[in-house]
Amino acid sequence: MKEFQPAYLKLYASGELIQRAEEARHHLRSCDLCARTCRVDRNLQVGVCRTKVNARVASYSPHFGEENPLRGWRGSGTIFFSWCNLRCQYCQNHDISQRPAGEEMDPKELATIMLWLQKVGCHNINLVLPPMS
Repeated sequence: MKEFQPAYLKLYASGELIQRAEEARHHLRSCDLCARTCRVDRNLQVGVCRTKVNARVASYSPHFGEENPLRGWRGSGTIFFSWCNLRCQYCQNHDISQRPAGEEMDPKELATIMLWLQKVGCHNINLVLPPMS
């Protein structure tokens, strides 16, 4: 049986991961990353999502509360973000999704978290809130 290899490694080797990252940064210049399409330059100002360039991470850990197919036997590598742009009235995560919980993190810090979750054996990376902000 072949050892598991995360898909991002193939994307990185082909150069496509770098291309996707650049494309995402381009969208930040006139933001259309969520359905609100506020068109602000998030490099310079806060968008409707209340976020600039860096995401705000409220918490992260292996999570065992999801259904078995989602969490596997070593947990789902869950990263909770603040400032969800959906603003659902009955959100079960309202205390973090609608407040500036946690701390702002640059892409390298976020990648470090993801690699740590991978290292401790999580079967996936589960990004919880916000959808695209």
